[in-house]
Amino acid sequence: MLRLFSRLIPCAILVMLTSCSDFDREFAVQSAKATIDVSADGTALVSESFDILVKKGENYGGVYVDIPQRFKDASGGVHWRDFDLITARWNGHDEHYFKENNVPGYSIYIGKWHCKNCRADLPTGLGKIEIAYRLGRLVRQEGDRQVLSLPAYMGHIHDQGAKKAVTLTIPPGGMLRLSHRDPPAYEITQSAPNEILVSIAAGKADRVLPDIEIEYPGGSFLGATSDKLVRWWLSDHFLAFISILGPLIAFGFAVSRLAFGRRLPAASKAIDTEMVGSISPALAAYLFRNWKEDAAKAAFMASVAHLAVKRKFRISGLGEDAEASNLSAKQARGKRKITGARWYSLPDATRFVFERIEKEQPVVDRRRILYASYGVEGELHKTVLAEYRKIRGKDRWISRAVLSILALGVAVAYFAGLLIFSAAVCGILLVSLAAVGALIEPDGVSSPRDFRELLGVCLGLPGLMVISLCYIVTTEVLSEQLPYLVAILLDIAGILVATAMLRVPTPKQRQIRDAVLSLDCYLRGGTDGPAMSVECYEHYLPFAVALDAEHYWTERFNLWREGEKMDAYSPDWRISS
Repeated sequence: MLRLFSRLIPCAILVMLTSCSDFDREFAVQSAKATIDVSADGTALVSESFDILVKKGENYGGVYVDIPQRFKDASGGVHWRDFDLITARWNGHDEHYFKENNVPGYSIYIGKWHCKNCRADLPTGLGKIEIAYRLGRLVRQEGDRQVLSLPAYMGHIHDQGAKKAVTLTIPPGGMLRLSHRDPPAYEITQSAPNEILVSIAAGKADRVLPDIEIEYPGGSFLGATSDKLVRWWLSDHFLAFISILGPLIAFGFAVSRLAFGRRLPAASKAIDTEMVGSISPALAAYLFRNWKEDAAKAAFMASVAHLAVKRKFRISGLGEDAEASNLSAKQARGKRKITGARWYSLPDATRFVFERIEKEQPVVDRRRILYASYGVEGELHKTVLAEYRKIRGKDRWISRAVLSILALGVAVAYFAGLLIFSAAVCGILLVSLAAVGALIEPDGVSSPRDFRELLGVCLGLPGLMVISLCYIVTTEVLSEQLPYLVAILLDIAGILVATAMLRVPTPKQRQIRDAVLSLDCYLRGGTDGPAMSVECYEHYLPFAVALDAEHYWTERFNLWREGEKMDAYSPDWRISS
């Protein structure tokens, strides 16, 4: 985890530096012009040029040109224009560029390529940026009329101090719809039947310009084919669809898991000997006590009884003052000759307890079990929890749900232009969860092994938090992006909910706990079960210790011996006084 953070820190710093460009201090737009040539099929070829004055020798290295794609029809429906970039030039030569998604459309960066070993600054002085692209789907149907809707070009470029001029070449027969704003947002002059000149005065950066609309009789433009209509419909609803799909998957997954757990049949009174035999007495102790801290003592003594009845050693009793002698498992493991059950068939918790007892210094070939139990709570809990998780198995549905929600969240962030913003939010959340986890379970946090890891903990994590917060505070989220930001946050919450489902017991885990409760009832004589015998008594004795039912189980065994007129019971795993 620390190495991951140490690699993320340079990337976060680079993102922070690239987001700190002050355009007004580094550049100035001297003039801006655009020509739009509308074809008979309703598409348009657009050419834009900007005269840019580079003020400082050290600058960001390029500028962004916003291409609006999102528009609303008369009924309020949202539609997307098709976009295809043709050229991007600087001073007449092809220049490096890349496209960034946003809800209103694309942001095209034109300028130098930012890399580690290259100069990313533009030379000072006057330069010209040229961009050409094709737009589609500019015509919409309104009753028996067709409306050509052109976006308010040059309205959202950097530096609002320059005037903008747009030349429109359109098919003849159209009637210009005047803007309802007062004063008008721009001046429009129709110099010819198929040519319109638009002048946009210098204004503030937050000014919103309305689209230019030209009304035509029906049939003036070629009708869209069925495949285009389908593609347009999908593009209109794609982002909204994937935005709600992630939270729906998380909600449906959580509801189905909780509902499936409730549909399990009630616990049976008859014990399931096969299911009980598949778990360790230590796990039975933890399940019986709902994983409370006091379960460690019962789990340890149950494992001691398990080792005794499996003939791994002899014990003087099952109390705290018990002693163990004649540890045979070490020799048996070396010679591969094992009396009773095989060593590796024993549960991990039982073997762990044996190793703890084995480490104690013997006194006259006897080891105090109480001394071996000191400080085993954490490791024993971890061992038993690993056994419990093995019963659960690999939950592929949880991993599939998490990956699906993550993929949908990344897609929404990418297409909505919120990828870095979402990464900053995740960085804050990740650091916060790591801090909370370290406070809740300090023993689970490994100490730094060298100076670099120590530096990553002391400086890297707080630095990542500060950089993420600065980016979130200094980055403007457009009103069109807010619904998708909410969807991304819901996706993050959905991932946490799906991950939390790992704590919800699976049907098999619930059935095993029900089997433990049924076994407790059997050991105390509340229900029928396997017929009593010496083998049955020894087999269930470790579970009786785990469930605090050893007294009742032994009483039932003694009553059975009296009824069978059996001699005194002296097992070979007990140390005779």
